[in-house]
Amino acid sequence: MPESVPPTYGAVFLSYASQDAEAARRIAHALRASGLEVWFDQNELVGGDAWDQKIRRQIRECALFVPIISAATQARTEGYFRLEWRLADQRTHLMGRNKAFLVPVCVDQTPDAGADVPDSFLAVQWTRLPGGETPPSVAEHVRRLLTGGGATQPRATAPALTAPRLADAAPAVAGNSVAVLAFANLSNDAENEFFSDGISEELINVLVRVPSLKVSARTSAFHFKGRNTPIPEIARQLGVAYVVEGSVRKAGDRVRITAQLIKAADGFHVWSETFTRDLKDIFAVQDEIAGLIAKSLSLTLGAANRAVREVNPAAYRLFLEGRTIFNREVPSEYDRAIQCYRQSLEIDPESALTWAWLAMIYGMSAGSGMMSIAKGNQLAREAAQRAIALDPDLAKGHMALAFIELLYGWDWKKAADLLDRASTLAPGDSDTVGLIAHLASITGRPDRSVPLARKAVELDPLNYFSNYALARSLGFADRFDEMEKQAEHMVTLNPAGLRSRLFLSLARLLQGRADESAQAAEEVPAGWARLTALAGARFAQGRIAESEAALEELKEKDGTHAAYQVAQVHAFRGEIDLAFAWLEKSYQMRDSGTALLKCDPLLRNLRSDSRWLPFLRKMNLADEQLHE
Repeated sequence: MPESVPPTYGAVFLSYASQDAEAARRIAHALRASGLEVWFDQNELVGGDAWDQKIRRQIRECALFVPIISAATQARTEGYFRLEWRLADQRTHLMGRNKAFLVPVCVDQTPDAGADVPDSFLAVQWTRLPGGETPPSVAEHVRRLLTGGGATQPRATAPALTAPRLADAAPAVAGNSVAVLAFANLSNDAENEFFSDGISEELINVLVRVPSLKVSARTSAFHFKGRNTPIPEIARQLGVAYVVEGSVRKAGDRVRITAQLIKAADGFHVWSETFTRDLKDIFAVQDEIAGLIAKSLSLTLGAANRAVREVNPAAYRLFLEGRTIFNREVPSEYDRAIQCYRQSLEIDPESALTWAWLAMIYGMSAGSGMMSIAKGNQLAREAAQRAIALDPDLAKGHMALAFIELLYGWDWKKAADLLDRASTLAPGDSDTVGLIAHLASITGRPDRSVPLARKAVELDPLNYFSNYALARSLGFADRFDEMEKQAEHMVTLNPAGLRSRLFLSLARLLQGRADESAQAAEEVPAGWARLTALAGARFAQGRIAESEAALEELKEKDGTHAAYQVAQVHAFRGEIDLAFAWLEKSYQMRDSGTALLKCDPLLRNLRSDSRWLPFLRKMNLADEQLHE
């Protein structure tokens, strides 16, 4: 074992939630392998006063405190790790501002904006280590901090430490292509972080309406927030020729926005301008900036060039707060997002954009079991229809209603018409392209769904859900080896994502590699996805009793909202009658998964049964219905 750092340098304390134990173990191993002393030992997590006092003493005495942040810590509002964080935060109040002590590490794509962490954690640069994979450069940086040769730096200026770059997902760069990076928040109030993010995101939403312009979607563009990544490298990873960056300073109801368009190939600033406006005119400013970008690229705004309405500052603030919560995609927070949108609409009931986002969050809430499917479907449909009535030219309204139709309405012609309209209004919107790919999968057109899903990934290469849609499309096309590779890429994007591990397990199962499928299933986070994967993999291994136990637990715990997954397992196991019985339950409860049955490879054992075609007809998915 390498020699540890001399005691005068102190030790590194790792603080983590239990769900992140594996990532914490990888970080501890990498630091220890570099000769650093790390206080991390799962075996000591036994509780009791003596253990509690030991932890408190270690936090008082450690040289560096490393809080591990993830979707798991975001979802947990209580836990011993939160006490550890509070104690470390309190210790910083006794330190000079330049003292290196906090080294926050994020092990997935959890955004720092709005993160549920002490303020002191947000004041310094985060290190992002997906899955806890720790390159030597990070260990060396920690060593420099311990020996006084480095310092944690303020968020605005610090260069980010990251794991090795993700593999390229974007093709060759198109000339008319741009990424809008997250604008820097220069306001005194840290709460305005979501406001500056909102400005950037709304600019993206304006630009996607420009014909012939490829616009990198929000998730991928915002991946670089808070990092000192060179512009050429950002452009390379996103597959764009130009980058827009800027800053926002908000004071009361006045806002000052500085934006600049940069050519990635040579760093040339095509233009730079500062706009000072009343907040009520914020939409007009966004259109003005978009117009300058389009003009610089010899394009015209086209459908984007339309009248804009004034904004109520209080309503807009609530709208942006709701969307920030929505973008975190944490089901337990959906109620708060709904509250923000509804409070915004109480102030400004004519905002079509807010109604559209409210429709989306209602649909997501129902799909995640946070409210009943019937209630979520009704509220989402009403909100989307209200958005379209207020602004027939708002692409997001048509997309929201199509989303609800795909989940719960199952009127495929109506969904196609809505998506066609949304695509006309915003041809570069990655979410719309992804839903069109999803509809192609539903209706049995993998020949269309795969290239469309690839286009969605091209527009948003670092978006976990775009990559998930591509993995699903490849599976429905019976391209299981490619599905497996795509699932492996999803794991690098979001190691904690349940769909990445689930699809990795299913891809191996469908290739007949039962043991490897079971291994991946064991790594799926707890819940319906893990039980579904285990039930299938254990059956394929011949461990029938374990498969049965997982299936029964799935029925007991998740049968009210995961009936389709129960049907999948029964079908894979060749239990045809039970599979059709659970498909009927799925149909009756309007389980959104039911829409996927036509090309689902897990249901292939049902296709020769006399009940298959009548069920397809009930879902409006028989070939003769789709070609009418």
